[in-house]
Amino acid sequence: MAVVSTQTPSSIYPSHLLEETPEFQDVIASSPPPTDDADLAAVRVGAVLWKLRSSNAWYRRRYWVDTQNMRLHYEPSHKPFWCNAKQHVDILDIKDARLGWKTDVFNLAGRLAEKKRAKDPQRPPMLREDCCFSIIHGRENKSLDLVASDPETAATWVRGFKSLMTVVHAVEKRRSDQQWLKLLFNQADKDGSGALSFDECCQLLLQLNMKIDPEAAMKLFQISNVNKRKIKGEQAVDAEEFIQFYQLLLVRPEIETLFRKYSEDDGASMSPNGLRQFLEKEQSMKDVKAEFAVGLIRRFDPSPSKEMGRMTLAGFTALMTSPMFEILDESQRDQVVQNMTHPLSHYFMASSHNTYLTGNQLTSESSIEAYISVLKNGCRCIELDLWDGPDGEPVIYHGNTLTGTVPVKDVLNDAIKPFAFKTSTYPLFLSFENHLCLEQQAVLATQIKDAIGDLLCLMDVADMKELPSPEQLRNKIIIKAKKYMSIGSHNAPSPTSNSSPAPSPTPGKEEQPAENNQSSSQPVVPLPDANSSQEKTLQPIAKDLFDMVNICEAVKFHGFANSLKKDKCYHISSFSEGKALDLITESSEEFVRHTTRQLVRIYPAATRTTSSNFSPFPHWAVGSQVVALNYQTNSKEMRMYRGFFRQNGNCGYVLKPQYLINNTFPLPLQHDKLQKYLKVRIISGQYLPKVGENENSIVDPYVTIKILGHSADTFSFRTRVVANNGFNPYWDEAVEVFLRAPELAVICFTVKDSQTIGASRFIGSYSLPVNHISPGYRHVPLVRNGEPLSSATICIQVEMKDLND
Repeated sequence: MAVVSTQTPSSIYPSHLLEETPEFQDVIASSPPPTDDADLAAVRVGAVLWKLRSSNAWYRRRYWVDTQNMRLHYEPSHKPFWCNAKQHVDILDIKDARLGWKTDVFNLAGRLAEKKRAKDPQRPPMLREDCCFSIIHGRENKSLDLVASDPETAATWVRGFKSLMTVVHAVEKRRSDQQWLKLLFNQADKDGSGALSFDECCQLLLQLNMKIDPEAAMKLFQISNVNKRKIKGEQAVDAEEFIQFYQLLLVRPEIETLFRKYSEDDGASMSPNGLRQFLEKEQSMKDVKAEFAVGLIRRFDPSPSKEMGRMTLAGFTALMTSPMFEILDESQRDQVVQNMTHPLSHYFMASSHNTYLTGNQLTSESSIEAYISVLKNGCRCIELDLWDGPDGEPVIYHGNTLTGTVPVKDVLNDAIKPFAFKTSTYPLFLSFENHLCLEQQAVLATQIKDAIGDLLCLMDVADMKELPSPEQLRNKIIIKAKKYMSIGSHNAPSPTSNSSPAPSPTPGKEEQPAENNQSSSQPVVPLPDANSSQEKTLQPIAKDLFDMVNICEAVKFHGFANSLKKDKCYHISSFSEGKALDLITESSEEFVRHTTRQLVRIYPAATRTTSSNFSPFPHWAVGSQVVALNYQTNSKEMRMYRGFFRQNGNCGYVLKPQYLINNTFPLPLQHDKLQKYLKVRIISGQYLPKVGENENSIVDPYVTIKILGHSADTFSFRTRVVANNGFNPYWDEAVEVFLRAPELAVICFTVKDSQTIGASRFIGSYSLPVNHISPGYRHVPLVRNGEPLSSATICIQVEMKDLND
């Protein structure tokens, strides 16, 4: 039961958030209304819940939320070998809270419970769905699957977590260093005294990856210790004094220099006019009004000076390190800015290969979490490898391998239906690899209708001359599939499947469909095999499934001339990466012409059993729209891929350059004309985390810049190494580059930890399209394994110039 509470919000939310009144109140004002305080009070008090690890592994534990340190805690196992196991989940690491059977563990347990109930209808339910809820957390999207004693308790916990997540993630997005430091201070204050000694402060700074001179640090510590408090005879600072100590240690010469340049004669404050000049001259902002500058001062300056329209160094630093001055053009982050009324063939589409896998192609698990993850990341084409399953219901897995299975019904109901349009409202493609018998194809069609029938695109393609636009297809799901299959091929991987489980002599080739939109009631048809003098006997797929395939019918490729002659804009062909590169080498202009009319899908070679990735850039350069990568692998190719699709509001669609749409030949890329000048100055780094488990190690960071796109635009650069400083390393190195095809170019900033012996260790990176870099002084927010590194950034200065103006 939910606990009724008369506590005020200030007693529910942690003090280290509430104390930052202006920013916290901004967050609250812009966030959805919080749930009843009773929900938050209930999770704070806690409850006894059952944890499921599998259908037959249940553990009874007490769970509660520590709102001071923002953690979900639970009682540890009493078994001695579990004593060192982590016994909490950070609220900041929680991705979702779901009510019901919405994870792989619960779906399996639920099916078993329903089977037992079917055998004995009088038996009380072993597992009630309305008592179950799941917490999804960590970069691997692990699920903590819990069962409450009653439905109200389960619902209360889900509402409570969603409320906490809203506030914590909103505050994290604002990147308040003071809130972050207070949280670290509270964690370091083991005895709860509210103060830290000099040695304790030094230990905390070591955790922050900062190597300090003890003598110099002690002088700053004494300056910060205003209250002259002592604990056990030693000087100690409270949270506010620790923040002052920290800020004295953190020197940002580049920000201070800029501030002095545009401040008044005394150098102590900046007027609205000085700020306006800075924004126009350094940040390339146009026609900045005085009112806008005053608004920034009021928003970012923490001191009373803001009431007099003056900005201090602290306020200027807060402005410079805010999301407003991140490297990605602000207009591209959260809104669609491109024309979305072109035919689908005019767009690049974020696409996933073997979406269901969590790891390699041979032994990893299949999971609905893999689908949810890519959909949340803006992916617009996901793959379903369909095989006959037990009990007459189809499953998804990588055929003839040791990968796990996941029921199609679970993927449809728990991943696709709720998450298809959470991140992007533009059309979602389901790419089917159909190995099902006719009976299970019919079952699949029924499952699709039940789960997403109202979302399906069911267009008539008989007279279609060009594909519909993403705008026309908003909130629609499109099925990509073959309409005809080889007789007897459903229980074995077709040698022409584009999702082969092992290396194949002819990867990527698909069966030849009929040339018009026939009814599946038509008889079996013999069609010639392009690779053989023998005929292949094909039959239509199940009628209900057949009728769901329209604007994305998968066909075998018989050459560019053949496709042009047929002129079926709704046909799509798939190529392995190697076959596609051969076609690009042989017929690049024909490839470009083809992709102005029809979709093309490119997928990894069957030999990539570790789920490695290939470079998408050669394929984008000829207009290939559906370049499918293994999202489950955080490779350098995937980092570049994510960077490319950060533009246009991360909606999963990017309009091609005009020269890949207009059929203008020769292509502009074949000329030696330079289009863009780019200069990047790598200035400094902030809060770079440690790599590895050695708590006493300090990173030796350096930065690399890599540009990929058109082959003529490939570029790389590396700074020197800064020894023993992950806290605030300073490089101040610049590089210039000229680009021929900036529309396709992606720049990646990578920070690594230099090693005396062995390869450098990856710290974090960030990629984005070159055309959407913001000029001026910017911060690059680092990402690792697809997750932001809290407060870890590099500071750069950017100068850009279009050379064709």
